[in-house]
Amino acid sequence: MEFSKNKKRLIDTIKRKPPDKIPRMYRALPGVNERLLSYFSLNKDINKSWKDLMIKLNVEAFSSGGGMGKFTTYKPVYNGKGKYNKLDSSMFYTWGIDNYVDKVSDSISYIENTETAKIDSIKDLKKIKKPLLEDFDLDSMVPDQTLRKDYMLGTGVLNSIFMIAMYLRGANNFMIELLTNKKFAHYYIDMIGEFSYLLNKSILDRIGDKIDYYRQWDDMAMQSGMMIPLEIFREFFYPWYKKLFGEAKKYKLITFFHICGNVNEIIPDLIELGVDILDPIQTSAINMDLAHLKKEYGKYISFHGGIDVQGFLQNSSPLQIKKYTEETEEMFSDSGGLILGPSHEITPDTGTENIIAIYRPDLLNI
Repeated sequence: MEFSKNKKRLIDTIKRKPPDKIPRMYRALPGVNERLLSYFSLNKDINKSWKDLMIKLNVEAFSSGGGMGKFTTYKPVYNGKGKYNKLDSSMFYTWGIDNYVDKVSDSISYIENTETAKIDSIKDLKKIKKPLLEDFDLDSMVPDQTLRKDYMLGTGVLNSIFMIAMYLRGANNFMIELLTNKKFAHYYIDMIGEFSYLLNKSILDRIGDKIDYYRQWDDMAMQSGMMIPLEIFREFFYPWYKKLFGEAKKYKLITFFHICGNVNEIIPDLIELGVDILDPIQTSAINMDLAHLKKEYGKYISFHGGIDVQGFLQNSSPLQIKKYTEETEEMFSDSGGLILGPSHEITPDTGTENIIAIYRPDLLNI
């Protein structure tokens, strides 16, 4: 298939070829979307006007919290008997993990499962309700090939092995068991990993040749560094990621990994795993500025994000934001390897002019 100029620009920069210009992406929480739709006098339903908003902002990708296609990422319909939660796009509810909407951040937060956290034997772990492959309607996934010329189509669901394990066991139990009760931890992590692998393999077998990228989301880092020692990452999680990304590579898909915080310690491992894009580039974290990342890893992996939404975007002037984006684009102009945009979804406490300054400073006369 012959791709549009915008999509080719994305693919070229992911492959670290110098593009004609650095591509940009947009992602924001619902309240921000509504404000921009009003600003540009577009249809108030983002599901109908997302392509129009992309044109107005002059961006190559409408991203989500963990992927390059908020409206072009496919997952199966869940038909299981467990509790369904339409707000949870990551489908953690299929593992019995509940959530709530944080009204301050306008986003989903997950809740530890206190019942599974009480379990203290493998015998009882075997009894917990877990999702089944037959609970998922794979036929419900029909990637829209009319969109593929212009937009990145992708998949990847329920592959947050670290996070699912943490919410099933509770953070304290989880961290202690990784270090002091490895047999027990291996049992439930491998149980989650095995299901994740079987589900995602089944999805890729169904639509792998009809999409462009595979996404993985698993937050296991803080702003200061990893939550777990490197050897624990390699023992418990690396093998499952290898299997998941290995399936994606069978279809020559671009691989995308979302992990917040300072992840320098595992970037070489992610490169070894075949990860093409690191997201979200949380520049407020230690050693996660783009200059450092490009110098250390830019020959081997590309970056998605890089504009801090935890202070910089809210507190800077439109002119400062314009200057930052221009300097960052100049840094990568010779090499590609960057899709520039917010490090996370833009929050409602960000001024409209500051958002416009990222994408259309010409409208602000700055």
